Amino acid sequence: MTIAATGKRIVLAEVMGYCWGVRRALEIIQQAAQQGPIATVGDVIHNPQVVDRLRAQGIEPVSSVAEARERGFRRVAITAHGAGPQRAQEAQAAGLELIDTTCPLVTKVQRLAEKLVRQGYFLVVYGDAYHPEVRGVLGWAGTSRAVAAKHLEDLPWNGPRGMPGVVSPPRKVAVVSQTTKQTDEFLAFALALANWVARHGGEVRIVNTICQPTWERQEALRALAREVDVLFAVGGRKSSNTARLAEVGWACGVPSYHIERAEEIDLAWLEGKRVVGITAGASTPDEVVLAVVDRLAALGYQRPERLWRYEAPDLEDFAE
Repeated sequence: MTIAATGKRIVLAEVMGYCWGVRRALEIIQQAAQQGPIATVGDVIHNPQVVDRLRAQGIEPVSSVAEARERGFRRVAITAHGAGPQRAQEAQAAGLELIDTTCPLVTKVQRLAEKLVRQGYFLVVYGDAYHPEVRGVLGWAGTSRAVAAKHLEDLPWNGPRGMPGVVSPPRKVAVVSQTTKQTDEFLAFALALANWVARHGGEVRIVNTICQPTWERQEALRALAREVDVLFAVGGRKSSNTARLAEVGWACGVPSYHIERAEEIDLAWLEGKRVVGITAGASTPDEVVLAVVDRLAALGYQRPERLWRYEAPDLEDFAE
């Protein structure tokens, strides 16, 4: 029986894989590496295959600027996720040249954090407190009046304004998002926070800073989910946006699995599944996606009729 007769096929999301911010970061760091070794504080992007490839080009992840200096590096890079202003200060103090690959959309959130704090807002960053992007945004806020949270219970308050004996929120609160979060989840959090703060006369400013590439990949996945039986979201384990894609797939009612490599595909996931969908995070290189396609083709699935499209930066994303 032929593949066509079985009806087993692969369908790709219309938009997936490398975003323009990741491509930009890699171009900057690889061009700079032609002049000699570079240390990056953390992974340039959250993909292990790419990190391994960059290491072969003299681009080595380290845990701190101090480690970069101790190991004899003369240059240190800020990753695409960004960092607080203290990173540049540390590099200067250590006598190291600084290379900045921060995604411009992350830089926009950093500058917004500075602005909101100057305007007197207590800043809430919806996101993962451990993520380098979130830590960097809090660093740019430069104040104790800024926190990361994903649930109201994470906030340093335990009751609404006007209630005696509780730690109530300040009168002015602003909320922004880690750029790679789900829009619906961010809005649910922001509206719950607004209800809590504004009920007794507080002021809340909500700014949706989820980036367009993240939103486009999630929307493309929702469209894909309508025509497949199982989904694979391909990307590094540390990739927040890849993890969100798998969550979106499950929310659409389709079994969805976050895999880093083609070898991780469990045959049990494919039992009774005729149409397989593939998406990929914004830091996943093309060759990793194509390896997953090859693995599924070897298992009897027809290759996709089309590949995915690449997006260009939208200049409106940079408007104040």
